[in-house]
Amino acid sequence: MDFRIEKFNNSIKKIIGESITNVEDYQDFSMISIMKVETSKDLSYCKVFVSVFNQSNSDSEEAVIKLNERAFYFQKIISNKVRTSRIPKIKFYLDKSSEFQRQIDELIDEVSFEK
Repeated sequence: MDFRIEKFNNSIKKIIGESITNVEDYQDFSMISIMKVETSKDLSYCKVFVSVFNQSNSDSEEAVIKLNERAFYFQKIISNKVRTSRIPKIKFYLDKSSEFQRQIDELIDEVSFEK
């Protein structure tokens, strides 16, 4: 991966992470964490993967919907904090890697318990 894009992704992750705590809409959720950011090479779009802890799947999906409704708000904050010729269009996605890891751990525990 291009070092410039990686550095940009880290900046976006930090800015959005700090900004989420200031938005009242997300205080209903116990904790929203930015897991990963993937930005296109031309900086036209940005995928932000989030994880919502201590919530059911429907609540997690609701949080992602609310984040996507406020994507322009986050783009505005980014444009104020990052000097670049183009601010990417942001789209939030639910990060399922932690759920997948939990399922694998359960299967391993199940197999080891049977032996």
